[in-house]
Amino acid sequence: MQNVTSTPPKHRTVISTFVNASALGSTAVVNAIAGKSIRVVSAAIVTTLANNVKFLSAATDISATWPLGANGGIVLPYNDHGWVQTAEGEALNINLSVATATGVHIEYIAV
Repeated sequence: MQNVTSTPPKHRTVISTFVNASALGSTAVVNAIAGKSIRVVSAAIVTTLANNVKFLSAATDISATWPLGANGGIVLPYNDHGWVQTAEGEALNINLSVATATGVHIEYIAV
């Protein structure tokens, strides 16, 4: 059996960015890009207190909620196909259930 996958576009610039979120609720990680979606291809999130963390496309959930322990985190290794993707023209946000220092580092492509 052969599996063939083609995930356009193949040649895009991978952009690295981070945010140090600390507010309860939604914080912008990447501002909206007109006519484009934001596809997260890798991420690392670390929080100082127990916290439920998830990605949003503007105000819509686009990931599971990850319950992280105090000083815990999650790493999503590089994935050509992406882990999450916003709707076209919407910002990528992170949502925290607790107001605590949370480091979010992502790599993304605009598609």
